[in-house]
Amino acid sequence: MKTLISILIISLSMISCNEEKEEIISYNVTVIGKGLDCGETFLIKFNDNIDGLIDNSFDNVFYAINLYDEYKIESLQIKVTFREPLVEELLSCTTFGPAYPQIFIIETQR
Repeated sequence: MKTLISILIISLSMISCNEEKEEIISYNVTVIGKGLDCGETFLIKFNDNIDGLIDNSFDNVFYAINLYDEYKIESLQIKVTFREPLVEELLSCTTFGPAYPQIFIIETQR
């Protein structure tokens, strides 16, 4: 019985160690400025066309949820990693301006 348990533990350990880690890619963006209708949230524009971005008709401009204040500088060039926001992270925005899609910033670099 102990041998069976040991084999199971070793097998599980080997399987979990062999799982491939998802590669995290940073993308070049330009900080545009504060949006009109989502509080203090800033807009960013991806400098290149990116596969996997939420389709929008706003020339790759997005509300950047979780962009730290130190990067909220108009025309600043930065690199970001991002994901789609969870339902509870989505911003409640007015309809005064264009309805830009939202992304959640995971990491930012200059």
